[in-house]
Amino acid sequence: MAAATGAGSAAGGTGGDCEGEEQEDPSSSSLNEVLELGSNLENLNVQDNSQNNGDDELAAFRQQWQRELEATVTPQRELADPSTPQKEPPKQQQPPEPVSDEDKAKQLFLNAVELERGGKLYEAIQHYKRAMQILPDVETRLYDELLAESPEEEESEAEEVVRPDNAHPSDDEDAVEGEDLLMRLQRILARRGVLCEPEHPVKGAHISWLPYEVILVIVRWVVSSELDAWSLERVAAVCRGLYVAAREPDIWRSLCVKTWGIECGVPRASGYSSWRQMFVQRPRVQLNGVYISKTTYIRHGENSFQDQFYKPWYLIDYYRYLRFFSEGLVLMYTTAEEPATCVNHLKYRHAKPGLGIMAGHYRLIGDKVVIVIKKTNQEKKTAQASNTRFRSRRKEIEQHEQTFHLELELRSVRSHRNVQLVWSRYSVCARREQWTQFELTPGKFPPFAFSRVRSYTADTQAPLVSTHAYT
Repeated sequence: MAAATGAGSAAGGTGGDCEGEEQEDPSSSSLNEVLELGSNLENLNVQDNSQNNGDDELAAFRQQWQRELEATVTPQRELADPSTPQKEPPKQQQPPEPVSDEDKAKQLFLNAVELERGGKLYEAIQHYKRAMQILPDVETRLYDELLAESPEEEESEAEEVVRPDNAHPSDDEDAVEGEDLLMRLQRILARRGVLCEPEHPVKGAHISWLPYEVILVIVRWVVSSELDAWSLERVAAVCRGLYVAAREPDIWRSLCVKTWGIECGVPRASGYSSWRQMFVQRPRVQLNGVYISKTTYIRHGENSFQDQFYKPWYLIDYYRYLRFFSEGLVLMYTTAEEPATCVNHLKYRHAKPGLGIMAGHYRLIGDKVVIVIKKTNQEKKTAQASNTRFRSRRKEIEQHEQTFHLELELRSVRSHRNVQLVWSRYSVCARREQWTQFELTPGKFPPFAFSRVRSYTADTQAPLVSTHAYT
């Protein structure tokens, strides 16, 4: 306060000197002095309060620290005062043990994920194995739970997805009654300006980025040189754009020319509306599988020498297999083995030697399939030489050639076309143009039934050749 008073007096003296030297308004000088004194007092009060608050906080901290030290039990105090109750160390809170096997598997899987993120791969693999042993589909169930817990994210993702059907609601507005589906889809795609669109957002490249010409090349690789029209129909079921690409007339014309030759004719002359209808409805052999015929007969055994009244009978089963290829090659295999073990032997054109598989050629004549197969047997026979000195060295190789001539008729069963081959004629030529004609009874020569084999068309060696190569 003394300092404030001194400052005030000094200020007053200065004001007096100024008043003596210069004539100023006394009211304004007194107001300035009052304001300056008020600000000085406020600063002093703030400093005093902050100092008092700091002292109070320090004193409170010291008191609290003293109380904690007194409450803390040290080993010296425990030894000095045995009556002091010993406090048990706080137990760490462990997660509740899972009750069911599913919970255990999920907990192990989540622990494995954390270990894998931490770089402990060996421990993570052990946890993964234990979780899979308890619950094989634990990962799928955890994923479903995460999806169920975050419905908002699913809704946002669903909003981002742009479906072509919803994006273009006017596709059915200008539909013409009786219009062909292919023409209608071509008109829709021409209006959109794109062949196809991704249903979901994609990070990488999409097939819709490719030009239409490249799409046709891919489709020809799908059909391949094996004339796999079944895979072509599966491609057409993907979307509208691929449906239009799979209905390209040049592709179906190539299939017809490859199947029946360059003189197959034109669809209009044969009563068909398009090349595809001609390929589907005209009789032809199926190439993506094998035709199987099972023959069953009873063979009588010999009487037992101990019991003349006992005569065994044997039920004999054997199979005939026919595999056709696009260039006119056919493989015929007769064996007692089941189809599951035999169809793999007929996958390639060059069969393994020693299995008894015979190769030949076939030709389509209307609804008839004519097959010619030649089989050569080599036998070594000792020649009768006049000189006995070289008799053991001279050997003559005698070849026996058998020719099998088969005529089969293509038939459809219900809605399945060309899935049955019925015997029409069967003859064998053994030696010197001696033909043996077989009597075709249903019991001895049952019809062939077609069975599709997926492994035959699993890979592609060459694309379908364009029709320009035949003209």
